[in-house]
Amino acid sequence: MKQEIGWGMIGCGDVTEQKNGPGLDRAEGSRLVGIANRTRSKAEDWVRRHGAGRVYDSVEALLAEPAIDIVYVATTPDCHKKYAVACAEAGKHCYLEKPVALSYAEAEEIQAAFRKSGTKIFVAHYRRGMTRYKEIKKLLESGVIGTVRGMQILRTQKQTAEERLPDAEKPWRVRAGVSGGSHFFEGDIHMLDLADYLIGPAADYKLEASNETGFYQGADVVSLSAYTESGVMLSGLWCYAAYRELDQVLIFGDGGSISFQYGQNDGPVKVETEEGVRELRPFVHENIGTEQIQDIVNELLGKGHCSSTLVSAMRSLRIAEAAERQRKTGQDLG
Repeated sequence: MKQEIGWGMIGCGDVTEQKNGPGLDRAEGSRLVGIANRTRSKAEDWVRRHGAGRVYDSVEALLAEPAIDIVYVATTPDCHKKYAVACAEAGKHCYLEKPVALSYAEAEEIQAAFRKSGTKIFVAHYRRGMTRYKEIKKLLESGVIGTVRGMQILRTQKQTAEERLPDAEKPWRVRAGVSGGSHFFEGDIHMLDLADYLIGPAADYKLEASNETGFYQGADVVSLSAYTESGVMLSGLWCYAAYRELDQVLIFGDGGSISFQYGQNDGPVKVETEEGVRELRPFVHENIGTEQIQDIVNELLGKGHCSSTLVSAMRSLRIAEAAERQRKTGQDLG
């Protein structure tokens, strides 16, 4: 039986510096074989600084490497479908950054490619792998707060000066042709996936989305009302042009509540019941994506399971895409 998983990495941007790059070589039974990047000098710099892997001249050369079992696609979303499908066609497993594609239709093409190849694809909704959220899920399943009734999300942030620049100079996250939308579609899709993980998949939902500032095309205000397959209610409000940052997640039941901040991965988890209030601080890895990388390696070695699949990611992508369509058409597409 295989004892070690060899990784390739396409792209070496910010997300590979602390979150997900180091863990490819630090997880148990895992080794970073090499990387490919559009600008070779950046790849060479990454390898030199991190002391892991080697640089391949092209994506094609990386995908042809027999020592590579799985490829982490760490590019911007506009390249996800291209490289994910290439991984499948090369017979490689894939770890794909989120959002998995610019549209649900593109995600279906990726899904078809992996069904044909028989290899596996996982998605970098890394919070599913963190001890912090596994512990919260265990608390919910153990009945600490009784029967779960609902989950409420509030997230706001300031609009930046860079987001007001001409289109070609804006950050890529608010350039719809690159990211698929704006902050909700590209970044806070993590929150949709986290809700899916903690309280279950949405059975139905209603969305309202708009762009109030006009500085970019994607939604800057989104509201969501949903209920899960098990009947848990979910409500959320996101605004990316507020006076300051607000970050509140509350899960409540008929016997108590659990609250935490989504953006503060090392922040306290507050558990309140009739017996009182306690704060928990679950373990947080210094490279927060490493725990999910370990889950992936364990699954590929036949020792465990990773819950962050393309199927689960597509459920959140469908909602994020519906928000963008609602913004454009004004029609409720839940």
